[in-house]
Amino acid sequence: MIEVGLRKVSTMVKSVKAASDNDLPLTQVITREDSSLISPKHIARVRSHQNVNSKVMGPVSFLYVDDTYHLVIFKINTADKGPLKEMLHTTLKSTERTNDETYTVIGFNGFSNFEWRPLPSSQVSNIYFSIDGDSLTNGIINDSIAVYHLLCRNFSTQYEKSGPVEVFMIGGEITPSEILFLKRGKAVYFMLMTTAKSDSSIPQNTLYELVTG
Repeated sequence: MIEVGLRKVSTMVKSVKAASDNDLPLTQVITREDSSLISPKHIARVRSHQNVNSKVMGPVSFLYVDDTYHLVIFKINTADKGPLKEMLHTTLKSTERTNDETYTVIGFNGFSNFEWRPLPSSQVSNIYFSIDGDSLTNGIINDSIAVYHLLCRNFSTQYEKSGPVEVFMIGGEITPSEILFLKRGKAVYFMLMTTAKSDSSIPQNTLYELVTG
């Protein structure tokens, strides 16, 4: 069950209202763009749960895979078509969302929250990715794809090194997760796969194989 809301660390009522005014009705369909990210061999395994829609940015998609895993897809528009490994900067550390910022908050698997700043998409040149958890395996990094497999406590992305957190997730004690960045043209697709239950697991490269076939 997905719960949608807005969270403010401080009382900036106007910012919360502006974010709410940009909301569009939820939909329940796999978009053509999301379908193009999944290997044709595996697309039948995927069904939509909900898309969170906005007037100012693309939909954030929440899907099921095999009715066993949750899959989140978040699009990042980039400034050029350069290789992913030059724009993605990864740090192993625990992080928190930024104070005095408005976030859309999704409770999507019963024990994790996925949060993002609901602002117009900008063309970014760098993605600063911070991640904290156990049993991290960074299996693949090349010009178009990066994959992280772990028991995740939290992660965040920023588009400037000292800028606000743009995307944030916090789990319970741990969230079995596979995270994949996919670069296509002038877009990076951030994809998060988690289990439906905190005491289950994800075999390594499950999400990678879903995307690459």
